[in-house]
Amino acid sequence: MEGWKAPKLGSPVWIDIASSDLPRAQKFYSTVFNWTFNAPAAKDKDASGNIELAKFDFNPDVTLTGSVRRTPEETGVLSPGRGGICLYWLVDDVEKIGEVIEKEGGKMLSGAVKEGEFGLYRFFEDTEGNLGAVYAIKK
Repeated sequence: MEGWKAPKLGSPVWIDIASSDLPRAQKFYSTVFNWTFNAPAAKDKDASGNIELAKFDFNPDVTLTGSVRRTPEETGVLSPGRGGICLYWLVDDVEKIGEVIEKEGGKMLSGAVKEGEFGLYRFFEDTEGNLGAVYAIKK
């Protein structure tokens, strides 16, 4: 993450689009929205060499990026269909914001999950049943 500057707290920073068929999902988003996908890194493949994550950037000058992700993933929360697109919102603390989300009528769907060496995230459901996630950079 060298050279990366964190955006303002509360900014969306990542989108996951759940997929059971990565090539099909990549073709859809490439065709419909003219998205381009980055070449997969070694860490984006499973032990058999299958691509697990196809990353895209909307615009290099914008902090929002994302991926089409093979699901189910490790928490079992993200899946194609309802909740298939998940926006991650940058927050200061995933535990504290979880309390706020629940106080305002939302539901926390997972505990904190370590994201590499950079941060933590938690999935939540808003008052309308939409899936979201909060993400905090490790301090």
